Amino acid sequence: MADSKIARDEAFGIVPVLHTDTTHQFLLIQHHAGHWGFPKGHADPGESALQAACREFLEETGISDYSLIEGVSFSEQYPFTRSGKKFEKTVVYFLAWVQSAIVHCQEKEIQAYVWADYEQAIVQLSFDGAKQVLREAQQYLKSSF
Repeated sequence: MADSKIARDEAFGIVPVLHTDTTHQFLLIQHHAGHWGFPKGHADPGESALQAACREFLEETGISDYSLIEGVSFSEQYPFTRSGKKFEKTVVYFLAWVQSAIVHCQEKEIQAYVWADYEQAIVQLSFDGAKQVLREAQQYLKSSF
């Protein structure tokens, strides 16, 4: 019988933004499972949330030339089941300006990527939580920049 307790799971990521002359472009990645989202992953022992987000971003995209927007983060929560065990996952995302559109995907985790403006990205993202993160990021960018 599967354990009925719900375990907690945390991950950390970056919402990458490339500023162009006319719009903001958001980097979306497609995981091998097929869904589209933002780069994210789990913290290694001793890592802070921000350190984990930055490490995962570099590992998954190869992007090292970016600057975090200080003091800005967004989160999503969702349930999932793995091997019969129930989890409640929280993902905290930090917002970052990316200096170049060049991406080098980590092939073992990422099958594709796309730079998309807000309208394209909101359609491309697979899950409602990620769409809400994008809405909040877009709102922040419109009101601050």
